[in-house]
Amino acid sequence: MYSKATVLIVEDDITSAAFISESLADKYLTHIVNSGEDALAFCSSTPPDLILMDINMPSMDGVAACRHLKDSFETEHIPVVFLTACTELEYEDLAWEAGCADFVTKPFSPSALMRRINHHLEVKLLTDKLKRQANIDGLTGVKNRRAFDLAIQEQVKLGQRIGWSIGLLMIDIDYFKQYNDTYGHLKGDDCLVTIATILTSVVVRPTDHVARYGGEEFVVLLPDTDKHGMKHVAENIMSAIRARKIEHKTSPLHILTVSIGGISELAKNTDEKVVVKQADKLLYKAKESGRNCIKTANG
Repeated sequence: MYSKATVLIVEDDITSAAFISESLADKYLTHIVNSGEDALAFCSSTPPDLILMDINMPSMDGVAACRHLKDSFETEHIPVVFLTACTELEYEDLAWEAGCADFVTKPFSPSALMRRINHHLEVKLLTDKLKRQANIDGLTGVKNRRAFDLAIQEQVKLGQRIGWSIGLLMIDIDYFKQYNDTYGHLKGDDCLVTIATILTSVVVRPTDHVARYGGEEFVVLLPDTDKHGMKHVAENIMSAIRARKIEHKTSPLHILTVSIGGISELAKNTDEKVVVKQADKLLYKAKESGRNCIKTANG
């Protein structure tokens, strides 16, 4: 059941890390990093299913790394199991306060460790399922408004720490009311699903987010994306939707089109509400300009 689960081993002792990895290799896909900083970097790009973390490491120790992981919307759900030679109660208290799922002292029994890992993976599997249901739009299968609100808050905070730009596209299906009136609401639902599918096929970076904002509006959140990258994604979306040639008899072009408002701002200069408000204004400008176009802060 868990043969493909990924376990990240965070251990600065190379011999100990290799032993742990070999103990788990038959059942899990393991990766090894040697510091708390490397663990955060690994999790930001490829979140594992579970983390085995040492406490005493140079620079950032395991407790500090665990706190960072639990403070992030993207990684808070990953169970952290401390696997350490520290036996003092004060260390265990700090570990639980940081949000760990378990505390295992060395030396350990590999079979007992696997039972603990299985337990935490079962809990995570159920938690992830409930979380997906709470954050997914029931019709289109992309993220819902709640998930988007959480994601943009998290990405702006992350961008403020790292110093990158946040890109946001707000996308509205042109003349969608007329589409529903002409083809019926079932076809309208099919249309929304099709647009969501196109968006997810164009927006492929793991860090990006596609969400249904409400009604016939979608949003695309683009972390670490400058104005040129943001506009490039918007143009690819427009091209992909036009290329599908979805019939829309009551539209001036007789095919389905979208209007897009796009913004890219340095996260340190803004907050999520300002980014959304600016993108929404630019979307309105695109609709005022005749629809079927992209409007950004630069033109």
